[in-house]
Formats: sequence, C-alpha cells, structure tokens
Amino acid sequence: MPLSRNLVNNILACPGGCAIIGTVRRSVRARSSGVSSSALTRWGGAAICLAGLSYGALGYLDDLYAPEFVTRTVLPALEVTTPALFLGGLVGLYLCLGGGNPLTRTGLLVGILGTVLGVTQGLDWWLTPLFASLTVVGVATLLFENVPGLPGAMVLASATLGWVSLLTDPAFPVVLVPTRPVHVVFAALFCISAIAWGGALFRRST
Repeated sequence: MPLSRNLVNNILACPGGCAIIGTVRRSVRARSSGVSSSALTRWGGAAICLAGLSYGALGYLDDLYAPEFVTRTVLPALEVTTPALFLGGLVGLYLCLGGGNPLTRTGLLVGILGTVLGVTQGLDWWLTPLFASLTVVGVATLLFENVPGLPGAMVLASATLGWVSLLTDPAFPVVLVPTRPVHVVFAALFCISAIAWGGALFRRST
C-alpha cells in the first residue's frame, strides 16, 4: 500500500526522530495544562483493559454466520476501536516508564506506529508490530528498568501469548502452524493478560 509506506516514511523523516514520540513527550508535560501524567497513565491502563475486551469481542463476533448488523456495524467499529485503545495503552505505558531507555522507546515507537496505521489505514497486520513492541518493552523493562507494580514479565508474557495466537491463526498470511483451537485459546489468554497488565498500570498511577 503506497499510502501506508508514505505515511511511515513521513513519520520517520520528522526532525528529532519521530513526530509521534514527540507528541507523546509533550503529553508528559501535560501537568502544566492541568492534566497530570499520572492521570494520563491511569487512562492508558484503562485503555489497555478495554482493548483486551475489545480484541476478545472482535474475535468472538468475527463469524461467517453473524447477523448483518454485527458484520456491517459492530465489527467495523471494533476494528477501529481495538487498535485505538491499544494505542492509548502504549502512550500510558510510555508515561509510566518516563520514556524509558532507548530500547524501550524503540519498542514503543514500533507499537505506536502499528496501532496508528491500524486506526488510520485499517491495516490487518497491526498486531505484528504491537506484539513486537510488547516483546521489546517487556525485555527492556526486565533488564534495564526498575518499575515496581508493573513487572516487565507481565508485558513479556502478554506478548508471548499474542505471538502464539497470531502464528497459529489460519487467517494470518505467514501462519506457522494453522491450528484454530490453539489460536482461540491463546487469543483468549492474551486478552486476559492485557487486562491484567492494564490493571497493574492503572493501579500504579493511583
């Protein structure tokens, strides 16, 4: 898709590295405008919890025999709200980590780019950069960050569950082992794990 490549190139060509991360950094200074970073982090945690529910609902309702109202109205709405909610969660995670180290920032940038493209371009592959982002952030948090109340293991476990679900999904273009029952189970576990670390993010900011 040329439009998607142009969008990515324009973002990466911005002065200072990336316009998206620049916007997130400005959000960290939101206290001066009356909104604290802890409040934004709390909203990010709530967004991740809702994203887990939205992702689960999207998978459950995506059925050939679903009513027309579901296929024409509900599913298209969920296809937008799910990456949008994960985007909000990644912003909250960025604020929770205070930007983090360069590896963490790189991981978050990948996830933010993927979810932005999922929202604006309707791309089906936005889960790939999201899971890659959670993997990098989870590892970087375990190795380099000291974040009480938000173990990197939780984020890394969520990423692992997501990868297994994705790579066993018969509808995924580069599926390794097309096994729908395994896909369904691990997709459900990913939803639960997202709600778990979203809740941890929410509690940490209260």
